[in-house]
Amino acid sequence: MTGRSDLERPDLDHWDFEHRPRRLRIAVIALAILTVLAHVVWAVVLVRDDTGVTIGIADQLAFVAIGLIFAGVLLTLLRIRVRVGEQGVEVRGPLRSRLWDWQDVVGITFPRSSMWPRLELPAYEHVGVWAILTVDGQDAVEAMGTMRETVRRYKPSAADPETVADR
Repeated sequence: MTGRSDLERPDLDHWDFEHRPRRLRIAVIALAILTVLAHVVWAVVLVRDDTGVTIGIADQLAFVAIGLIFAGVLLTLLRIRVRVGEQGVEVRGPLRSRLWDWQDVVGITFPRSSMWPRLELPAYEHVGVWAILTVDGQDAVEAMGTMRETVRRYKPSAADPETVADR
C-alpha cells in the first residue's frame, strides 16, 4: 500500500469529483494580505528618529521581504484539494500530492470528533482529507455526499461508513 507522488503517476486529466475548502481559502488570502501589510507598516513606522536605533533602506526592504516570505508560506495552504476518479483518490496538501489506487482504499469516514474526513487505508492507516472541513458547514456536507457517491461508483464497500468501521 503506497500512494504515488505527482512525479510517478501518469497524466490523468479527468476526475469525477474535485473539492477545495472554501473558508480556509478566504482566511488564508486575508491572513497573507494582513501579514504583508503589517510588515510594510513596521518598515515605515520604525524609521522614526526618536527610537534610538538606526534603520536603513536595507532593513526596511528586509521587513517587507520577510512579510512576503511569510505570506508565501501561508499561500501554500491554497493547494489543498481532494479528487476522486477512475484512477483512485488523490489527496493534495500544502507540500505534496498523493494518489491512492482503488485497491489501496478501504473507505472514507468522517469521525464525529474530527474537523475533516479520513481516507481509510489498509492496516488501519488513514490520511486526513483537509479539503473538506466542518467549518464549511453545508458546503462540506454536500461535498462529502458527492464524494461518497463518486467513491461508491468505483468501490461500493469503501463508500459505506458502517462497513469501513467494522473492518
